[in-house]
Amino acid sequence: MRNDGQKKIKDLQLEVMSNCVNIKKKTFKKGEYILSFGLRQKVIGFIISGKADIVRITIDGEQSVIQKLIPGSIFNDAFSCFSKDSVFVISKTDTEIFLIDYPTIFKNCLMKCPYHNQLIEDLLNLITENSIKTNEKIEILTHNKIRDRILAFIKINIGASNTSTVTLPYSFTEFAEYLCVDRSSLMRELKKMEEEKVITRENKTITLLNV
Repeated sequence: MRNDGQKKIKDLQLEVMSNCVNIKKKTFKKGEYILSFGLRQKVIGFIISGKADIVRITIDGEQSVIQKLIPGSIFNDAFSCFSKDSVFVISKTDTEIFLIDYPTIFKNCLMKCPYHNQLIEDLLNLITENSIKTNEKIEILTHNKIRDRILAFIKINIGASNTSTVTLPYSFTEFAEYLCVDRSSLMRELKKMEEEKVITRENKTITLLNV
């Protein structure tokens, strides 16, 4: 699903649209700050390649990953609602993105380019997908126990498919960050779940047993 979103963006021929919509293509090195939500920048970003995190830093200096971004992910300034905390998009690898100035998207297209309406449609679809992913994480984090968070993640990602297997799209360190737990505690719980025959695991592929 994420890769489809990435393909749509590329197919829009953004070079043509740059005449009527403020679109910038940028590359960031690992560890660079892509965006600070505290500045209330009216932009929508798309990850073209690489990985990034939306990170929340409290006034006490504690960091937590709000959302992990992979190719096709979308982000905007919705997270700027954290008034006392700082929220940033930070590149985890060399990352290429599109930044679109969204006030210009909804203006009448003077160039009457054939891609403008398609961009609005794709934006709405991607924003909906992003909202679903955010709600899924909220659902996962309502569970207090690590095991329950793991099971919630697996069941959500299995969804209505006929399989009981999920392959993590990131490392176990990143998975721990996503679940807001310590990595060693996560690995300990996964091992215990294997021993109790709740799951089987091969590298980053996890299969839920007795579904």
